[in-house]
Amino acid sequence: MIGIAAVFGAVSIFAADLWIKSEASARTTEPAALLPAAPEVEFNTIVVATEPLRFGMPVDRAQLREIPWPQEALPQGSFSTIDALLAEGSRVVLTPVEINEPLLLAKLSGPNGRATLSNLLSPGMRAVTIRTDEIAGVGGFVTPGDRVDVVLTRDAGAITEVQKNAQGAAGSTITTEIVVENAKVLTVGQGADTRQTSPQIVESVTIEVDGGGAQKVALARTVGTLSLSLRSSSQGGASVDGVTTISAFGGSVAARAAESAGALFKAAEEPEGPKFTTVVVTRGTEPQSYQVVSPDE
Repeated sequence: MIGIAAVFGAVSIFAADLWIKSEASARTTEPAALLPAAPEVEFNTIVVATEPLRFGMPVDRAQLREIPWPQEALPQGSFSTIDALLAEGSRVVLTPVEINEPLLLAKLSGPNGRATLSNLLSPGMRAVTIRTDEIAGVGGFVTPGDRVDVVLTRDAGAITEVQKNAQGAAGSTITTEIVVENAKVLTVGQGADTRQTSPQIVESVTIEVDGGGAQKVALARTVGTLSLSLRSSSQGGASVDGVTTISAFGGSVAARAAESAGALFKAAEEPEGPKFTTVVVTRGTEPQSYQVVSPDE
């Protein structure tokens, strides 16, 4: 009986093991058959940079390579091969390109082109240069792509309106006014790298203005001193218009002191008289007013 029980036990264990393995394989193969097939992605090639490329640099074959890129995600203006990029002639960089960044037609000059400032100008706009130093150039924190206001400081004593505004300001006719506002910075010094973020103390800043703005800046350079006012990246709209004089701050210290001294001297010269109070007396229906000395005197 013990031997028969051992045989039946071994058979049952073997049968249970076969059943468990068959169920496990069935459960792993059935969901896989229900899953949809992965879509096939068609790849093409695209030209990218192997090192940083900056404004004015000629595009050399050694700085480029071709990598696989999904056909449906190719950016507009890209090149599939290096030969296609250089087929019509050499090109130069107009917008900085980083490592493994695709080279697009909008970031490069035309065939056999040059990296000139006119390539950076918007249609119908002009480029003018303003002499700056550490103070006028906002401490060197102005970079290409920023927005600035151009402020003119001058002695406008011959202007009648300014003379009137300067009354009470110790005769000062020094004024400031905004000549051009919200102008785009094209270059700082002679560099046009829009990704330059560190402060640079330079002698000139080139900005983009329209035809009228170019005339204003050219005239302002001859009559006074120009400085830049850096605008917030999120700021829009117009700045405060008009001319600002020293009288806008309440006059100079000397003028305020003179006014205070004059008021005190006038008060000292005038003798203080008695104070009167108005009393209304009604007789019948006719009121009459009388001035009497105040009880506090």
